[in-house]
Amino acid sequence: MEYFAFQWHITDACDQRCEHCYIFSEGHPKLVEMPWERLMAVLDTCRKMCERMNRLPYFYITGGDPILHSRFWDLLEVLHGQGIPFTLMGNPFHLTPEVCQRMKALGCRKYQLSIDGLRETHDMIRKPGSFDATLNAIRLIREAGIHCAVMTTVSGTNIYEIPEIVDLVVQHQVDIFAFGRYCPTSKEK
Repeated sequence: MEYFAFQWHITDACDQRCEHCYIFSEGHPKLVEMPWERLMAVLDTCRKMCERMNRLPYFYITGGDPILHSRFWDLLEVLHGQGIPFTLMGNPFHLTPEVCQRMKALGCRKYQLSIDGLRETHDMIRKPGSFDATLNAIRLIREAGIHCAVMTTVSGTNIYEIPEIVDLVVQHQVDIFAFGRYCPTSKEK
């Protein structure tokens, strides 16, 4: 049976303030997280839809940083209990060997990080120290037996660094590397 994939934004909470982020660049005054009851309703709706379509659900859980959702671990427990596979799309700052092992034990198949340039460019776009934290997180993710994906949002700021970013992700044995296109936000629209 084939999968039907859902990208699921569960929280706006985030440690970074990326220049291209639709959450923060638009001046949202209040960060929102999906309440537990709504999480369970969405999960149930997606599961039922997949049953009708004769597909298996697969979730790409994102935010902000999904780890910062107040019921993050509870959600992973529910997904694991229902045998629903998932990928996490987040930041490197809360990843430790213990966190990565726990995510793996609960069924996390892949963790996606971002590298939006070499150190200076990446840290300017995202947050000082983010580049080094991301490289360390790649190692932790892989050591836990989780596939590691890296996404690069391509813009005029980093386009000339792309060949070196490709070399970097190959050097760090990233399993999947992808590009995202830059979508202008806020005053850049």
